[in-house]
Amino acid sequence: MGSLDGKVAFITGVARGQGRSHAVRLAADGAAIIGVDICEDISSNGYPMASREELDETVALVEATGGKMVASVADVRDFHSLKAALDAGVEQFGRLDIVLANAGIATMAFREVTDDEDLEMWTDVLNVNLVGAYHTAKAAIPHLIAGGQGGSIVFTSST
Repeated sequence: MGSLDGKVAFITGVARGQGRSHAVRLAADGAAIIGVDICEDISSNGYPMASREELDETVALVEATGGKMVASVADVRDFHSLKAALDAGVEQFGRLDIVLANAGIATMAFREVTDDEDLEMWTDVLNVNLVGAYHTAKAAIPHLIAGGQGGSIVFTSST
């Protein structure tokens, strides 16, 4: 029996890195996982984003702990697709208890950029890191309230 038996966690940016680590750990402690990742590159970003194969690998790692996971491709910048993915997971698992707004980018240019490119990078970072976190909370809060037992929302950020 884990300390999170019967709980359900929603994690954005789940395909690799901290998101994957959170999913595997929470599953090992008994939580079911609803996870999303973009699984495609963002043009202004200086490094490749997670892939569908990495998302599938996260599912396999969660299942290796004995856990369950519903994984979807969704972009945190797109509220409607993010909400649809979360709603489908809540429908399958019946509740939501934990939210980890983890998706984020740190756009890096490895060359000199134009003013337009710089503005595009800035806008993409804000839309993923700030607006995406807002979308995550906005989609999740009604489920937390409906559960009637509270819950936790964790926002991950860096400088």
